Formats: sequence, C-alpha cells, structure tokens
Amino acid sequence: MSAMGERRESGHPDDVCPYQGLAPFESRRSELFFGRTRATRGLLDRLGRRLTDRGSILLVSGASGVGKSSLLRAGLLPALAEGMLPVAGSRDWPCLLLTPAANPFLALCEGWSRAFGGRAETVLVRLREDPRRALAEVLPPGGRLVLVVDQFEELFTLVTDERERQAFVRTLHALTEGRDGAAVIVGVRADYWDRCAAYPQFAEAIQDGQVIVEPMTESDLRLAITGPAATVGLDLEPGLVETILGELRDGRPAGDRYEAGALPLLSQALRNTWERREDGTLTLRGYEESGRVRDSVRRTADEVLGRLTPEDRRSALRFFRRMTVITAGGQVARRRATLTELHAAAAAHSPERRERAGALLSAFAGRRLLTLHEDSAEIAHDALLTAWPTLRQWIEPDLAAQAVYERLLDAAGQWAENHRDPAFLYRGARLLAVQDSRPHWERDPDSFPPPGPTAEGFLAASTREARRAGRRRRLVMAGLALLSVLALLAAGTAVNAASEADAQRKVASSRQLAAQSEVTGDAALSSMLAVAAWDIAHTDEARNRVLSAAIRTGRGVLTGHTRGVMALAFSSDGSVIATGSDDGTARLWDAATRRQLGAPITREKYECSEVHLALSPDGRTLATACLDTVRFYDVATHRERGAPLRTGEVVSALAYNPDGKTFVTGDFTGVVRQWDAVTRRPYGPAMGRAKDDLSSRIQAVAYSRDGRTLATASNDKTARLWDTATARRLGAPLDHGGTVADVAFSPDGATLATASWDRTARLWDVATGKQTGVLRDRTAGFYGIAFSPDGTRLATAGASGRTVLWDTASRQQLMALSDNSVSVERVAFSPDGRLLAAASGDGVTRLADPRTHLQLGTPMPARTTVALSPDGRTLAAGVAREKDPAIQLWDVATQRPLGPPLRPEGARRSVSSIEFAPDGRTLVASSLDGLWLWDVASRREIARDEALKGVARLSPDGRYVAVQRDQAIAFWDLAGRKEVGPRISVPDHTGVLTGMAISPDGAILASAGFDNRLRLFDVATRREIPGPRDTVAGGFVNALAFSPDGRKLAFTASDNAVRLWDMQRRRPAGIALIIEDAATNALAFSPDSQVLATGDTGGGVRLWDLRVNRQLGTPMTGHGRGVTAVAYGRDGTSVASVADDGTARLWNVRTPPDIEAAACANAGRSLTREEWESLVRQEEYRRTCQ
Repeated sequence: MSAMGERRESGHPDDVCPYQGLAPFESRRSELFFGRTRATRGLLDRLGRRLTDRGSILLVSGASGVGKSSLLRAGLLPALAEGMLPVAGSRDWPCLLLTPAANPFLALCEGWSRAFGGRAETVLVRLREDPRRALAEVLPPGGRLVLVVDQFEELFTLVTDERERQAFVRTLHALTEGRDGAAVIVGVRADYWDRCAAYPQFAEAIQDGQVIVEPMTESDLRLAITGPAATVGLDLEPGLVETILGELRDGRPAGDRYEAGALPLLSQALRNTWERREDGTLTLRGYEESGRVRDSVRRTADEVLGRLTPEDRRSALRFFRRMTVITAGGQVARRRATLTELHAAAAAHSPERRERAGALLSAFAGRRLLTLHEDSAEIAHDALLTAWPTLRQWIEPDLAAQAVYERLLDAAGQWAENHRDPAFLYRGARLLAVQDSRPHWERDPDSFPPPGPTAEGFLAASTREARRAGRRRRLVMAGLALLSVLALLAAGTAVNAASEADAQRKVASSRQLAAQSEVTGDAALSSMLAVAAWDIAHTDEARNRVLSAAIRTGRGVLTGHTRGVMALAFSSDGSVIATGSDDGTARLWDAATRRQLGAPITREKYECSEVHLALSPDGRTLATACLDTVRFYDVATHRERGAPLRTGEVVSALAYNPDGKTFVTGDFTGVVRQWDAVTRRPYGPAMGRAKDDLSSRIQAVAYSRDGRTLATASNDKTARLWDTATARRLGAPLDHGGTVADVAFSPDGATLATASWDRTARLWDVATGKQTGVLRDRTAGFYGIAFSPDGTRLATAGASGRTVLWDTASRQQLMALSDNSVSVERVAFSPDGRLLAAASGDGVTRLADPRTHLQLGTPMPARTTVALSPDGRTLAAGVAREKDPAIQLWDVATQRPLGPPLRPEGARRSVSSIEFAPDGRTLVASSLDGLWLWDVASRREIARDEALKGVARLSPDGRYVAVQRDQAIAFWDLAGRKEVGPRISVPDHTGVLTGMAISPDGAILASAGFDNRLRLFDVATRREIPGPRDTVAGGFVNALAFSPDGRKLAFTASDNAVRLWDMQRRRPAGIALIIEDAATNALAFSPDSQVLATGDTGGGVRLWDLRVNRQLGTPMTGHGRGVTAVAYGRDGTSVASVADDGTARLWNVRTPPDIEAAACANAGRSLTREEWESLVRQEEYRRTCQ
C-alpha cells in the first residue's frame, strides 16, 4: 500500500535505516512514511474538488518543519500513482516535481523535458510564448498534468529578479486554465503567505484553495515512530516511545498537537538512535547517547565537524556559507549550491582536491545533514539553521552586515528623495557601523553587491559632514579668544574654504572613480577609469587602481558575438584581430583600441553554425568559410572580393600559406585541399581520403613558417604532416588518445605542438616524427595551442577555461593568464608577442599581456620553504621530495643549482624554515628534528643543535636564533653556538608553534600556536606585552611577518583573512585582506613596507597595496598546488615562491617607471567625451591618455 496505508509488510534488512534524518521522505520510500493518512486524504479531496470545479493553483502551506515536503513527495505523489484521486483517469496523469531554486524556469523546463522529451531551451520558448498551448501539445486527449512545486519560498529567497518571479507565477497560473488545465500544487512555508498574496494569480488560491498542514497529533507521532521500525523489522525497547513523546510534549496536555518544528529533530534523533541499535532494537541508552530530540542535530553535526582536519573545517565553513543566503528581510535561508560553486569555495582546482571536497560533502550527507544531487548540494532542512549553534556562529556576521547594508540603501534613498538634505546624513555610530561592515561586504560581493552611486555619494557626504562636525567642535573649544583674529581673516578663510571644498570634491570624485574602476569587468574601461581618478586627484585609492592597471595581465576584451568564438587570427602586423563565431558572423577588431572595425561580416543566404577564417599574409584579405563556401573580403572596406569558392564539402578548417600564393581547406570528410589564392582553383592533388561519417573531420590546419610543411588535426585521434609541394604525407600519423583539436608549428619549424581532447598537449620532432614532450591537464581536454613568436613559450587553452603558458624547454607550466568558467576554444599570439588572445565559448575574446608578472626563468625543484640571499643572487629552498631534509641553492640569474644539496646531518624530515644571515654568509635552517647552520661559501655545516626543534627565526642583526624548545622559546647565540638568556614561556600555545617573527629592531618577538592566539613579547625582558592576541577570531595563525619599517605586523589565520596590526597605535591597521576561495599560507613584505606578497592554497601569489589594503593586479599563477612560502628580493623587483607542486618560482614584480603611462598603454585609449559625461559627470572632460 502507499502512504494511505498504516500497515506495511516487513522484510527490510536491519541495515536499512527507516528514518530520514533532516531529509524529507521521497516517493521511492513511501512505504516508510507514516502518520499522515488524514492529511493525505484531505489533500486528495481538496485537489479533486478544485479540478472538478475550476482550475487554479492549490496552495499547501504550514510552518517550517511541519512535514510539507514529505507529505507532497511520499504522501500525495504515490497516492496519485495508485489512482486514489477521485477524478477519472488520474492514475495515468504525468507528474512533475520541482523546486524553484535560483532559476525556476530552468527547473520547470528540465523536468518537462524529462517527462515529455524535447530540449529544455525549446520548452522554455514555448512556455514563455503560450503555456496552455505548450501543455496541449504534449498531453494525450483527456490527459492532465500534475505539477508539484515544493519549497516555493525559494522564489523569494533565491530569485532576485522580480520580473522573473512574476513571469513564473503567470506561467503556473496559465497552466491551470481551461477544462484540461494542469493540477498545480504549490508547497510554501506559512511565513511566506504575504509574499504570495502580492500576486493576483494567488489570490483565489489563498482565499479558497489553501491546505494547511497542521502539526502531528500524539497518535500520528506515535505511528511515525513505530511504523517505520516495524516495516524493517526493528524492535523498540519498552518505554522508548513514551520517553520521546514526553520530551516532545514539553508540558502540553496529552493528546494536544505537537510543535511543528519538532518533526525534523525527531527524525534526526531516531536516525541517530538507529545508528546505536543493539541486536535489532532501538534502545533508551542509544536515544540518550544520540542527544535526545532537542540536541540530536547539534551533536550529529558537531561529531562530523570534530572528525575533520583544520583545512577540511575551513572548507566546511565555506560550503555552508555557499548553501545559505541572507534574505532581503535579514533572515537566513537555505539555497542549493552547485558543485562548481562549492569546488571554487574550497579551491578544489585539482582532481585530488575535488575528490577531497566530495568526501567532505559525503561526510555530512551520510548523517543526513546535507542532501547531495547530481551536480549540487543543499542543507537537508531549515532545522539545521537553528539547531546547530556552530552554523549560526559562522553566519551571524552575515546577518549583522546585511542589516547595516539594507539600512544604508534605505537611508541613501531617503537622502536622494529629499534633495540630498544634510539632515538625512549618517553620523556617529551609524557611520562607524558602515565602516566596520564594509570589509565584510567587499569579500562577499555576491551577497553584497556594490551599493551604487547614490549610496556612495551618501557615504561620501556623511564622511565630509562628520569631518566638518569635528572641525566645528574643535573651533568651539578654541573659545571666543580667537573671534577678533577670525574676523580679521574672514575674507581669507572664505577663499581657503572654497579651495578646500574644491579639493575635497576632487578627492571624493577620485575615490568614486577608483571604486568604479575596481568593480567593472572590462579591463580596458577599468584602466581608463583608474587613470581618470588619478588625474583628478592623487588619492591612495586612485594610485592603487592605476598601479593595478599598469601591472594587470588583462588587456581588455572583445565583445559582440552572441555565441562561442571558435576562430581567431592576428594580421601579420598585429594591428587587426579577426574572430569567427557560432553566431554565423566574422568580426574585425583594432588590436590597439579593442574596438570593432565596421559592421560584422554576416551571411544573407546561409545559416552558419560555424565560421572559420584566415587573414592573408599581407593583411588585406579575410577569408571566411561557412558550410561548403569560402568567401573573401577586403579588410579595409568589408566588401566581398571576387566570386565565392564552392568546395563541394563542408569546410571545418582554413589557413593561408605564409607566401600568400595558396590557402588550404580541411573538411568534414577528412580531406585537405590546397587552392590557388588568385584563381581559387585546386592547387595540386587532395590530401587524405574521404569518409562519410565525422570520424576523420579535420579540426585544424597550420603551415610551417616556410610554407613547405602542412600539419592537420583530425577527429581520428591523429595529427599528420604533409609536403605542400607533393601533397604527400610525411611519416606516420602522430597518435593521441582522443580527437586532436589544434596544431601549431614552432617559429623555426622544427617542432610541432598538438592539442587533444585526451587532456594532453604533445610536442613532436618534425624531422623524425618522434614525440619530444607532453603537457598535461588533469581536469579537461585541450582545444587550442600556439607558440610565442620567439618560440620560448607555448600557450594552451581548453575545456577547463584556463589559458596557460608553458616553458617550451623545460615543459613546465609558467603561469595561467585566465581562469574562466567557460571553455577557451582558441589562442593566438600577436606577431610581436605582446598580446595573447583567447577566444571563449561565451562569445568573448580576452586579451592578455603574457609578459606581465612574467616568471623569471623556469621552475626549480622545491617544496617546503624558500629564502633569497641579501644580494638577491642566490635562492635557497627545501627540496621537492617528501621527508627529504635537503636544501638546494640556486643561481637566480640562470636558475641552475649551485652544487649538490645541503643535507642536515641527523635530520629525517623536511626543513620548515630557511633564512640567510644579514651578511649573506650564513644559512640557518630548522625542522622538527633540530637547527642547523651552514657557511654559504664553503657549503660546510658549521653548527647544529638537535634539541631545538620546530619554527625558528633569525634575529635581524644575525646574532641569535629564536626557536621553540619544549613549551618555550629559546634564544641560541650564533657566535657562541649555545643557548643564552632565559626562555620565553608559551604554555598556552599547546604544542608546536605555528608561526614566529622578530621585529626589525630585534626588540619584539611575535609567536602563534594552535590556541588561536597571537602574542607579543619584549625580547629584553622576556615578558608579554599588549598585542593582537584577542583579535584572532578566524582560527590558529599559520603565518606572520613584521614589515621592514617595524610599523606593521601581518598575520593570517585559518579563515582566509590576512590581518594587519599597527605596532605603534596597538590596533588593527585597516581592513583585513580577504581571498574568497583560498586560505593564505605565506607572507612577505616588500623592502619599502608598502606591498605585501601572499601565497595561498589555490596556488596563487598575490600582491597587496598596504596604503589602501587592496589587491594589486591579478594573482600570479603557475603553481599547480598550494603555495607554502614566499620571499621578497632585497631590491623589491622579484618575489620567490615555493608550492606543494614541487617547484620554486621567481616572479618579476618590477613596477613600471611611469605607472600612468603603463595604464594608458594597457587601456589603448582615453575615455570618449560620451563615456566621460556618463561616468565622470562631476568633472569637465579631459583626455587623460595622450
């Protein structure tokens, strides 16, 4: 029987849990759904009457936790399948179940496609045009659709576009109209009635068609406890049921209905009790150990959390934050998060990290705290939001920030509506609350988008007024003694006040433009706004944006195509870029200004799903291929040149010979033909044999620089080389494990690079046909490949969305220039190597400078830690092999090892820290096995002490080393080779220190440990002094460093934030530095103390401008795994990094001598007058880039 029956046949094995925990019951487990017979019958009866009388939406509502979802899924749907609806033929009606999530139309169309066939995109068009007609087209005569929309409150908590909400409600209502209209049942929490009532389509449902799901009675609850157990053959210890009911009753008279929210807690408690069953019996002891009803959820969640490593706990925090949302009313709500979102939150960019993230999600899902779907995850029930205090603590800051954010928007709106009356400005505590909350908003832009120009203007005005009020108070305190002087200087004061007001206006304008520069997604526009901000006023914010623009890798985007860009080419002089798209158009672009040249080149007679193209070597002709036709256009006029070429087969690849005399086409059948560029007739015999299917389709063609050799890439998993003079194949096919998508010759023609869907790019010796190297992407296949003009680098692109640069000599990855959410189809270098274009599946072509933040030389084997000598000539790093304590010295100029590795005698584990003495002559290394000193010149070990273990730091004057010893910090004199002076006791650090630093003057020592505290000590007295110990709220500190000027202490906790402490004022130095999707493992200050370099678990090295505590440019990427250490060179032009991918790398971080000129060069132009008037209304137009 279905949910209508109260007796079930047993026979389930004892290892099947009959209780769902926080998850709702589903149709497939309806035999375990008890206690809702009356509710199911009532729902069927009401639905039958609604369908008989007239069609409309049936609203099913009730308090959170009352069991609405289970009633709909395990009660209503199985009953409908058994024909229990009192309407003829209803047993055969198709049923759809969906939840709105963030895209309700997508959810509806996907379910529709599964039930009736067809593509979701087509269904969407039909539903938006005419829902009733779309329904009539898929139903048989006399048939009706049952559509159940559960958790309808998601329409208000997750869908932000009101027009989308209205359209979805109208569609639901339209589906119910007519004699054969659909039965639409909407399940919604009772606290969202008022939101539903705002839509006319719901008015009748609320007045006449509403079903209230009431809390269970005692008899219902008793059956909900005993029924599932009996079904699977479990026994209940006498007294257990009465104990549970007594706890749930909580003082109510016997027989009363129970609290609605208790149902999911009960289900979780019963599941926990089942996990502690004894010989097939649920016991009182198991119930007590599970935490009973009131504490079962908390205990379950905390048990899972307690078994996690610190890193996994950080990932769990990020997961739950992504699976919750703060509603417009300031409430916490669940949301379904995609696995892509969750992987990004945990920096799970590698297969190993994604596997770890999956295991972490499964740990919570296994206890029914999360529900996992094919490509997403969500919190199992709202009850977890209130019953798990840890989760509340995680998201509590979001609630406060949301309240301040909403009050700000409301106050700014009132200020604007009242003609910017100063009486409406923020003052005092409200202004401070915004300043305190703003860092939180900035590190979560999805939840807190930029408040907009009105709010920014409101805050700027409030800040100015606060400053004026402060000045007024100071003037009053000066007293009447200055009145005569003020009278004499009144005229001068007025002039100065006007000048000051003008200066303040310029400062505000500069800061506003800097903020706009930061949030715009267009790199070129961002650069132009930054220069404009700097030109108006030299504020720190503007300098940050100009410097970011000057060193930014991105050089703008080419936008206009409406579908993916699949073809890409530079003209021979680099001035023009040509793109071809699946939208059926080719477009030409000015490479300097990033502007489109003329109108798109479109087809009038043909619909092209693919456009292939090539630019002639002289740059005058653009050849485009669509279907079996190649057309030729004048680049200057866009006019067609001569008659089109009909090839007889669909063209899939196109290229010009470098001599300009011939061009080549490859087609769907696998045939390649050369054509005379003047007569457009075949040039020599065809290459390859035609096949009827697509197994040999040509994916790409490329000529060597001398034009004598042609390479082809094919679906048949091979690349082939051809002699262009004889049309004969050269050697055997070059094999891959998947489709070969692209080919490219090195500038000297000696090497061929191939990119394949088998996740490899391979290098081949053209003369011998032998493979000489392989590049791998563990996550996705390669689509595009290109050599740099000098042949030293190779660019790859593919399904992962990453554009990566490789060193052709070492085959090592140098850096990733982009990391998109969509595939990158093709890449191309400009002829001078200053631009790299990447064509993407989203219709955008992104431009980057492959020289910016260029890695210096090639990666060096290393893993654990790194240091640069004072003269910057030598790099020392722990070797890459695990448990190997060796240290390798490298020549920075050549990236070559300086002799054999240094091996600490007696050490068994990797070194954890390395430092050069100030004179560069001595190297100090420490590990959990001891402390060692070497003479750098002779490479001779000069001292060691195996009793000093763990984190160690060399004093700035090189006289001593501070190192952990037992529960204390000892001081080891380098000259005397012995411990000196008393130790610093740190008993509260509980074990191994996690970090230590000494101030530049040697007076203060900072230490941190697993007690989540950071302490400062006076080195002379060994006593603790006031510091930031109570400001570390994000977990244990894992890296810390003093700035070279001694004014700041930087430290990073396990919550992704890097905090700065003002050593003079003894307070936080500005806002924290936040990385959204990775934790920071390493810190290093620039020599001038103005920039902080950080290394994170995502493999990125970042620079931060400490004038404004904001990131400079984009991360330097190239490491395949988390960065473990960073170090600045003494001259500030280079940064060294070491990572878990087993490499040490050097990065060029030299600042351009003229940052404004560099930013202008990256922008390519100035703002136009129209752009200026739109974006910089408060200042007169000027050309900022000449």
